[in-house]
Amino acid sequence: MAANALAGTDSTVRLIEWDGQRPTLDVGVHASRADWAAVLLDGSQLADACQKSWVRALAGSTTCGLPGGQSTLALAWDRSRLPSAPNWKDFWDVARHPGRRGLRMGARTTLEIALLADGIDPRDIYTALSTRAGVDRAFHKLDLLRPYVVWWKTPDDAARIMEQSSALMTSAPMTEISSVSAKVKAGPASSLFVAQPDVVLRTALYWAIPANTPEDVARKTLERLNTTSPHLDDTPDSAADPNGTILPVNEAFWTKYGDQLEQRFQDWYGSNPQ
Repeated sequence: MAANALAGTDSTVRLIEWDGQRPTLDVGVHASRADWAAVLLDGSQLADACQKSWVRALAGSTTCGLPGGQSTLALAWDRSRLPSAPNWKDFWDVARHPGRRGLRMGARTTLEIALLADGIDPRDIYTALSTRAGVDRAFHKLDLLRPYVVWWKTPDDAARIMEQSSALMTSAPMTEISSVSAKVKAGPASSLFVAQPDVVLRTALYWAIPANTPEDVARKTLERLNTTSPHLDDTPDSAADPNGTILPVNEAFWTKYGDQLEQRFQDWYGSNPQ
C-alpha cells in the first residue's frame, strides 16, 4: 500500500512499502537481520502470522495486533473512454463496454466482486460464499470474464494498469487510485482514472511486530504505536455518498476458508492459462 497514505507517523520513521504477499511476509519475519520493526497486515494475515508465531503476542492482549486503519478496494474506471460511471455489473459487460478489465490475482476480494457483478446483495455475499453453490457461481462468473482480464498481484501492479491505461476498468486500492490521480492528469489536476463509490470493499488493518525484532526495538516500537497510532486512512467518497455501499471484508470467513479458496483459485487459473 502507498506509504504516503499513512497518517500519524513522524519524519523519523522509515516507511517501506511491501507487496502484501505471504512469501514476502515469511521472508521478512524470518530474516536473520530484522528489517521491519512493525508490519501492517489484514485480519486473516494477522491470525495466520499469530498462530504460526511469526509475530509477537502483545502483553495483556489475546491478539498479536493493534488497529492500523483500513484499506478500501474500489472500481476504478477510465473516464476518458466512458461517458458515465460503471458499476460491477458493467464491469462484466464487455459487449456494451469493450476493453480489458483488471482484477487481483487471488480469491480474496475477487470472488466477492464476481458475486456482486452477478447480482448478489452485498449483505449476502459471505452467506453465498460459505456454500459450494455460491463458490461455483463466483468461479462461473469469472469464467465469463477471463479472456478480458489483466491480472494484478500487488497495489503497484494495479497502479501500473491505470498509469498505462492497460484496462478500461480495474479493481484497485483507493490509495493507488489517489496516487495515480496525482500523477496522470487530464485537465486541471485530475486523473483519467477515478473511483466508482457504488460498492467498495473495506479491509481492517492491524500493526504487528515480527518475532525476529530485537526485544528492545520491539518494546520501543510498541510504545510508539500506542502513542502515535499511525494508521492508513483512505476513506472513499462512498463514506459521504448516501447511495454508496461499503462491504466489510469478512476476516473470520477468510481465516476459515482462505487457504482452500486460494488453492481453488490457483487451480482454476492454472487450468487454462492465458
